[in-house]
Amino acid sequence: MTRKRKSDIAGIVFDLDGTVLDTFLYIVLNYVHLFDHYQRKCPSLATLITFSGPPLSQVLTQYFPDIPLSELVDEFETFSHAHSNSYSSLYPAEIEVLSQLKDAGYRLALLTTKKRVATEENLSYFGLAKFFETVVAFGECEKTKPDPSGVIEILKRLDLKPSQVFVIGDSDTDILAGKNAGTKTGLVTFGPKRIPDIASDERYASYTDIGRSFLIHE
Repeated sequence: MTRKRKSDIAGIVFDLDGTVLDTFLYIVLNYVHLFDHYQRKCPSLATLITFSGPPLSQVLTQYFPDIPLSELVDEFETFSHAHSNSYSSLYPAEIEVLSQLKDAGYRLALLTTKKRVATEENLSYFGLAKFFETVVAFGECEKTKPDPSGVIEILKRLDLKPSQVFVIGDSDTDILAGKNAGTKTGLVTFGPKRIPDIASDERYASYTDIGRSFLIHE
């Protein structure tokens, strides 16, 4: 069955952790490892889950202010390289929907606070790289989300206007980055995180919902 674009939107910018990949187990275990390694009291599971979204440096400096950031990052990244893929997973119907979106002519992009090497490792392992025309990772734009610079960089690369683009993510920083850049926004609600109390143009309980929002069947 042929699927076509449902609206005048031409591009969709996805967040990575918690949106394109279910990385919550990996993120929680990595932080548990850090708190254990440095013999610190570990926060609650509900708190650990919120660490998905903000820049790594923000969380590390808040909870380990007396440890050099470079040391913390090295320890975090060592665990990441060893376990990130094995402790992460795709969402139901994700591959099918991404394939349909791309086949329908949507230009897909990725904006993440994860570093380029780790991002590419995830995309390669899960067979996702082929779906995204461009990727902006940590350090490749002026500031991190909720600043709009990452979204604006993607708009330039794709030669699209803000009115032609949707930003989709699971965090208030994703939604604010889109709003600050002038795009429409979609909040995913299918993860274990508390749903942010923020207004978005759409809300998606699954990838099937995303497909319904952007595709028509002929």
